[in-house]
Amino acid sequence: MQLLIIPAIDLTQGHALRCIRGVEGTEQLYSEISAHPVELAQLWRRENAKCIHVTDIDSLRGVHDPRNTESVIEMQRAVDVPIQFISRQQSIDEYRALLEAGVYRVAINVEAWNAPEETAALIRSFGPSRVIFSVRGHNGAIDVGDGQRIADDVYIRHVASLGAQRIIYTEVDWEGNLSGEDIDTILRIADVAKLRITMAGGIASPAHLWELEQRVPRNVDSVVIGRAMYENRFPCQNIWRIAEAELEPEIHAHASRSGVQSSISLLDRSSSPEQKPTAD
Repeated sequence: MQLLIIPAIDLTQGHALRCIRGVEGTEQLYSEISAHPVELAQLWRRENAKCIHVTDIDSLRGVHDPRNTESVIEMQRAVDVPIQFISRQQSIDEYRALLEAGVYRVAINVEAWNAPEETAALIRSFGPSRVIFSVRGHNGAIDVGDGQRIADDVYIRHVASLGAQRIIYTEVDWEGNLSGEDIDTILRIADVAKLRITMAGGIASPAHLWELEQRVPRNVDSVVIGRAMYENRFPCQNIWRIAEAELEPEIHAHASRSGVQSSISLLDRSSSPEQKPTAD
């Protein structure tokens, strides 16, 4: 089995949190692109990303900055692959608004526990490919708001009962530390409910990916990678960085905030999961 690799973009105050480490002479290219997340999404797409993972860091910290949601809507308009957006919105209606604005996929967390009927209705309206669930665990438990923590397996079974077909799972200790993911945790989560699972956090090298591909069950089919991608820890990235160094002026000239919706952001809300374009 080959895992789908999904590059990550973290947003804060409308800007990308990380800057790509390029070859010598491309410092301007990557520093400027990081200030413009639409262009960063376009760069990952040029490098053949089949899906892009975007996190609203501010909202996870309890700060709601409209610049982040505006950016993710523009990013989806500018690329022809799904963007999956993790944020902590204050109501299901706010997730609905993101989907109606064209964002292909939203990942719900706390609200799935606190507003189950509204969450199930959202899945029925947009389908389980566009409405997925974010599970950010620590020592086998997750935060569901107001200081309440529940076992991660309880939450996973809960969203499965609402009609979920995919979760994104990460462990707080994996995030950003390049330590790899704990295989025993992945096997435990994969066995809770036979949902499709995207793992996130901790990947540092091709060796980590090979281990995952050899050991995880088939319902674990994709992995989100952030820091390691920005630090060019994968051999294939060297080719992209060398090419981008030569094309830097052209990249700057053509990268822009698209004023026209991409085909993927014009999906009818009633589209079935089988009609989705890619990367379900």
